[in-house]
Amino acid sequence: MNVQMDQVISSKIAGILRKAQLSPEMLRMINDSLNADCKTGELYKWTYLTLINCECVCGSSELALPGAIAMELSALAADIYDDIQDQDNDDLPWRQIPTANALNLAICLSNLSNKAVSMLLDDREGRVYREVSQILSHMWIVASDGQFQEVLFDTREQISLDQYFELIKRKSGSLTASACKIGATLGGASESLVLQLEDFGTNLGIMSQIRNDLNDFLNFEKKKDFVNNKKTLPYVYLLNILNGKKVEKFKELSQMKGNRSERFGKEEQRFLKELAIGEGAIHYCRVMYELSKEKSMEILREIPVPEKRKEKMIKLVKEGV
Repeated sequence: MNVQMDQVISSKIAGILRKAQLSPEMLRMINDSLNADCKTGELYKWTYLTLINCECVCGSSELALPGAIAMELSALAADIYDDIQDQDNDDLPWRQIPTANALNLAICLSNLSNKAVSMLLDDREGRVYREVSQILSHMWIVASDGQFQEVLFDTREQISLDQYFELIKRKSGSLTASACKIGATLGGASESLVLQLEDFGTNLGIMSQIRNDLNDFLNFEKKKDFVNNKKTLPYVYLLNILNGKKVEKFKELSQMKGNRSERFGKEEQRFLKELAIGEGAIHYCRVMYELSKEKSMEILREIPVPEKRKEKMIKLVKEGV
């Protein structure tokens, strides 16, 4: 996007924080956390995802700004909950404070999201406010259930690939679907177009989760997916296709007792890497990623808006969110 819009978004968020009269410590933690996980240098990714959906529908993004900021704050809260649950991303600000403080930070952000939505109250006699509130509420219900299911799956020896895809549809897809739906709603889209863009968002979230799963599975230095028995896509794939001694060895590695991160050494890492490549887990993940990408592009091709308005959405998919 652009520096000017970044400044507008920052100013709007600062105004919401000012009105909330937060303690200096909470205020500092929120400011430290915003964009802390940005790896590409582009700020406010959830805000922009919401805005470009609005722009796709009506040619302008101005109407969507309060809802887009609400989405940004909600998504940050969801990330914090996720990292606490997974005991992951130790370098991020919310993982460097006591868990109780991080939980309160997430609770505060989710309520600040409601404050952002309230900026829509005077618009169209409150109808849009209610619609956006309902979208965010539904997102939290679905995503929380997905997080709950993820914990249950991590305690099970076996889950199917269908169960995995249903999980990430709820856990990751619900967030991107919500951003797209809010943008479309605030752009005045028809009910059918809102549903199309919601479907686009779901596929975008699935695509992003597959990419993350693939990148993180063999990143033993920074990620703990395997040692924490997290049922990512390459993990679930291997569970379902291995047999004989290979599956016994795989399950032995995944069920180590004691301090697993220390016991899972270079030899175990080498075996897992060879297994993931040799048994097709990496290839499978890449194929599923491309299928989700193509589905997202197919939806964009079908939506009834001028081609010019689709350009940013198409670029987003091509660059792999």
